[in-house]
Amino acid sequence: MSSITDVVKEGLKYPLNDGKKVLTLGILFLISSLVSLFMQYTVFDSIRVMSDMAPLDTIQGVISAVPPTNMTLIVLSWIVTLALMLFTSGYIYDVIKFGIEKKFELPEFKDIKRIFINGIRSFIVGIAYSILPMILFFLGLMLTVNEAVDSSVNAIGGFIFIIAIAFAIFCALMEVMALCNMVKNDELAAAFRFKEILALIKNLGWGRYIGILLFALVAVMIVSVFFSFIFGAIATGISIIFGSAFVLALVNMILNSLLINPYVSIVISRVYGSVYREAIGESDANESIDAI
Repeated sequence: MSSITDVVKEGLKYPLNDGKKVLTLGILFLISSLVSLFMQYTVFDSIRVMSDMAPLDTIQGVISAVPPTNMTLIVLSWIVTLALMLFTSGYIYDVIKFGIEKKFELPEFKDIKRIFINGIRSFIVGIAYSILPMILFFLGLMLTVNEAVDSSVNAIGGFIFIIAIAFAIFCALMEVMALCNMVKNDELAAAFRFKEILALIKNLGWGRYIGILLFALVAVMIVSVFFSFIFGAIATGISIIFGSAFVLALVNMILNSLLINPYVSIVISRVYGSVYREAIGESDANESIDAI
C-alpha cells in the first residue's frame, strides 16, 4: 500500500504527462469563464435598465422589464455554461477511471457523446449528495436568524445548522467514493449503493481516507496560491502597461482558467482514482501494464 505522500505526489505529477490535454481542458474552463463574465455583464445591464423604470411589484413585471435581447443572451449563456460544465465533468470522470486503472496517459477528448453522458451522471450524483445538506443548512440558518420566533426555536435552528455542516462533510466524503464506485462499475446506480460505499471506505480506513483527501487538498491549495501569486504579478505588469484594472482581472482569469483550474481538477481526480484503487485492494502486481 502506497504512503499518503506517494499517492498525492503521483497525483501532482500526473497532469505533466500531457500538457496539451491539460491546456485543452483549460480552454474549456476559459470559455466557460468568459461566457460567465459576459452573462454577468448582461445581467448587470438588465438591472440597470429595470432600475430606470417604475417600481416593479410582481415577478412577471420584473421578467417583462428585461430587454428581450438580454433575456435571450442570458438563457443562451446558461445553456453554454451548463454544456461546458457537463463536458468537463465527463472528462474528469475519465481521469478518475484512468486513476483506478493506473493508466499514466491522460484521457482523450474524442468520444464527445460518451463524455457528455458521463458528465450528466456526475452532475446527478453531485446534486443527489448535496441537496439534503443544503436543505438542512438553510433551514437551520433561517430558524437561527429569525427574530420573529422564540429564542428556543433559534437554539434549535443553531443545532440544526451545526448538524447540517457535519452532515455536509460526511456527504462530501461519501460522494467521492460514490463517484469512484460509479466510474468503476460504469453504472449510475453504483453511486447509491451506500453499504458498498461505506464498506470501501472502511476497507481503506477512515483515517487514511480523510488523510489522503486533506493532504491532496492542502497540496493543490499551496500550488494554486504559488502560481496565483506569479500570475497576479504578470497580470499586474500587463495592466500597468495598458493602464486598466479590467485588463488585470481579465489576464488573471485567463491564466487561472487555462492553467490552474485544469491542473487542480486533474490532480484531485487522479487522487480520487488512486484512493479507490487502494480501497478495492488493487496491488502493484495487478496494475495495468501501461505503468511499465
